[in-house]
Amino acid sequence: MIRDMVLLGLWGLVRDRSRIIEKLHDLGVLHLQEEPVEYVSTEAAADLKLLRGKALGLLESLGWNEWSSIPRKALEEKRSVLSSPDEAIIDGIRDSLDSFSTRVTERIRLREALGSRINSIKGALRTVRHFDSFISENSGKGLEITLWWAQRADVADLAARIRKMIREHDPLGSDDKTPYHLIVSPGGERILAIAYPSEFRKGVSAILSSRECLPWILPGEYETMSFQDAVPLMETALEDLPRRIGEIERNLMKTRQEWGPKIGALYVLLDEKIEEILVETGSDTRGEIFRLSGWVPSDEKDRLETELRGEFRERILLRWRDPHPGEWSEVPTSLSNPEYFRPFELFLRLMPVVSYKGLDPTILIGIFFPFFGGCMIGDMGYGLVIGALGLWFRKKVGRPMLNDVGSILLFIAAWSILWGVAYGEAFGDLGHRFLHLEPLWLERSQVVIPVMIFTISLGFAHVLLGFIMGMIQGLRTGHRHLWLERLGNILIFMALLSGMVLVKGWLPGQFFTISVTLLVLGLALLLAGGGMGGLVEALGSVGNVLSYVRIAAIGLSSAILAMVANSFVDSMGVTFVGIFMALTIHLLNFVLAIAGSSLHSARLQYVEFLGKFYSGGGTRYKPFSRRKPELWKKH
Repeated sequence: MIRDMVLLGLWGLVRDRSRIIEKLHDLGVLHLQEEPVEYVSTEAAADLKLLRGKALGLLESLGWNEWSSIPRKALEEKRSVLSSPDEAIIDGIRDSLDSFSTRVTERIRLREALGSRINSIKGALRTVRHFDSFISENSGKGLEITLWWAQRADVADLAARIRKMIREHDPLGSDDKTPYHLIVSPGGERILAIAYPSEFRKGVSAILSSRECLPWILPGEYETMSFQDAVPLMETALEDLPRRIGEIERNLMKTRQEWGPKIGALYVLLDEKIEEILVETGSDTRGEIFRLSGWVPSDEKDRLETELRGEFRERILLRWRDPHPGEWSEVPTSLSNPEYFRPFELFLRLMPVVSYKGLDPTILIGIFFPFFGGCMIGDMGYGLVIGALGLWFRKKVGRPMLNDVGSILLFIAAWSILWGVAYGEAFGDLGHRFLHLEPLWLERSQVVIPVMIFTISLGFAHVLLGFIMGMIQGLRTGHRHLWLERLGNILIFMALLSGMVLVKGWLPGQFFTISVTLLVLGLALLLAGGGMGGLVEALGSVGNVLSYVRIAAIGLSSAILAMVANSFVDSMGVTFVGIFMALTIHLLNFVLAIAGSSLHSARLQYVEFLGKFYSGGGTRYKPFSRRKPELWKKH
């Protein structure tokens, strides 16, 4: 049901404006005619936006996103502090956020630096260990060992040049070899280890550099150490650094748990205050008087007026009026349905907002969607499993969409069980085998034609109801062509129905004139309302009715697949393989039953039913209200 709206005109004193806007924010029912624009800002709003950005940046640095953990009481207590924020309060909040952010950033940077250090040490040790035997052997000879990247160099030629240089300077040297060892990493890097007397360090470096070799050095503070001294220290560091990172992580987690909700509450309050300032800026001000206007649900009118007059008395002036027909496209649409049918409003979120003078189909969807879905599943066992799944979704705290899905599944489960009783099915024919269940109506796997006739009859009634709703919609909005076309379709459908009854011999032949009269009147109204297009749509509507055969077809396939699953136990016996195959096919059938029944039932609602009368073009009702912490999301 679409709630009636009234237009509120509010006049008040400028000195009371902030308090009046806060009160409207608390009441949360006024849909402002002109929504506050974020980029229209005052200096105060700009300062608060800066603080809001800092708070959000701090929350992202901490990795905090538990908005539902913000205590509502804490919000109420701190809200008064930001009611009229002066420069001192803003400066204090800014300084606190800056100081806190600096400390958190330092810890995060230290954690990242320690992580990078671990990676570099691990990489260095992995490389050095390839040369362990080479380093041990040549260090014992008193030689100096260095490592080089030698991607394109001829290593043998380099060793010969170095050996020649050493002989030229030390012709009496006993060793006529230059020890070296080359490895190629999995990534294709060529790393050369070479040993030489330490006094030839500069000469060796010059030769290697001239052949595009780059020195490979140990990380950080180990750069100037020998490999023998550095390796034990690096191994010790690998044991100590994870402990230090763990301490930082625990400290950040404690900070996140303690301060995340507090900073989150500050962010929400800053966001609320910015909204209030933007509304205040956008109000129409004339001297000492300001004006606001917006739409209020008529069932909230008395409460809003009582609250405002109780606090501001004669300092506020309220004027109410109903919307004019020319304003209907601007009036926001707010739905109010019985609690049991409210979850089915989820279907309308996938469509354009229904117009203010349109028809809300929520209750009808709540009746037909689970009815059709349950008819397709038609199994008591599957219905019980769907019911358990629905109850599990309903217990998801703080997840309103999942709660709605859970409620819808419970409706489908109830109808599945009822149709299962009618068909005598519980996990296929298991109910008949073990409990001797018999169908109250018929066994659909054996008697197909009656089920198909029944589903076509359902489609006829469903589509006819859609045309009736469309005619009502046309009369409500004054669209003459719409209600004429829909009435024409209704008469044609009634003519077809009476004709089929006459063919079956259930009515005397004298009623044939009535059928022809209804058909002629229907065609005339169709042409008057929709022209040739209306006639084409009428033919398409007959196809819409026939598409309801899918209810019988999907239900029949589900019943047969369940029986096939049970037959595996018959053929293989009560063995592991037989039971496993039966359970696997039952699981597959269950998933297909839920998915198929939901998708096809939704298609029947959206295409065959809603297409006959649903009109979008409405404006979503967005009251100026404070968001609940458990539903709050940053934007």
